[in-house]
Amino acid sequence: MGPGIEVGRRYEALDGLRGLAAVGVLLYHLGGWTYRPWLMAHGYLAVDFFFCLSGFVLAHAYGTRDISWPSFMRARLIRVWPLIALSMVAGALVMIGHRDGIIACLLMGLLVLPRIWVGDEDSFSPLFPLNPPAWSLFLELLASALWFPARRLSTLWLVLVIVVSGGVLIGIAYGMGGVQTGWDRATYWIGVIRTIFPFALGWACYRIQPYLRIGAPVWLLALVLLAVLAMPPLDYTATYDLVCVAIVFPLIVLLGHRDPQGRRGALCRVSGEISYPLYALHWVLWELLLRAFRALGGKGYPEGFVALAVVLILAGAWVALRTYDMPVRRWMKLRARVGVAQADGARVQNRVS
Repeated sequence: MGPGIEVGRRYEALDGLRGLAAVGVLLYHLGGWTYRPWLMAHGYLAVDFFFCLSGFVLAHAYGTRDISWPSFMRARLIRVWPLIALSMVAGALVMIGHRDGIIACLLMGLLVLPRIWVGDEDSFSPLFPLNPPAWSLFLELLASALWFPARRLSTLWLVLVIVVSGGVLIGIAYGMGGVQTGWDRATYWIGVIRTIFPFALGWACYRIQPYLRIGAPVWLLALVLLAVLAMPPLDYTATYDLVCVAIVFPLIVLLGHRDPQGRRGALCRVSGEISYPLYALHWVLWELLLRAFRALGGKGYPEGFVALAVVLILAGAWVALRTYDMPVRRWMKLRARVGVAQADGARVQNRVS
């Protein structure tokens, strides 16, 4: 392990930035859903920032850890599956009566299986109809599963992965006018490339960071990230997206090792905690709020309603985190430890007998 690596660190500054990126995704989607395209116009790039962070964090947590692939995947599923399950069940309740095949969609969603080969509707439909943003959660799990066996690859091979996936992504970006793709059945393969490139960059950042002696305060990195996501629509979107994904986001990750103290540190911890439930649940929470607004006679998408929706979605994500996600994950971890202990006991008993 390189110089300066601190095993067990939380990297609270990066946690805080993850929460800010999740808010960026929320505002970007609200802009699309309420016909306000100027609202966080490049918020979709937050997904690429998430992928870069995942490569960094997984390399930090598991890069040299002595753990089997099944144990690693069990840990990953314990982390992400409870909220995926909640979002799919809630999405099924919201969409029931509005689409066919709801049971099949629910089962595939609970198994985190994208609807790639189902040919009963438009090929540009979401991979996860009951919670469209789940496409990136599936791809992050896929990247994790593929990364773990390769986590000790030499730097030369890592550079090769970055160069090849980056070259393909450049062609995609200029061919499609940006990287805002990969979430539907027609372009899911593009999503794989969109995931691999920033994930590999984040992995490389972890290998580089011990040799980097400079950092930046979290407030400055937050301003840069917010400015990137809030940039108005541009004529050169492809170039802008590629610069953000290939240069700006890795630099933010590299410079984000100064853990803030006091209130800023506490704010970063809260931001990091709420980031995943906010991302996983914001679509279904919006749908529930919109239906309630319509039931009360609301028309259109007035600014007051949108602002209130942001507050209520944040509150709903926090409640889901505290009352559901954290308790369920604790229970699943306990059950996993009991299962491992029982398996170890059975192996010992078999050897004795």
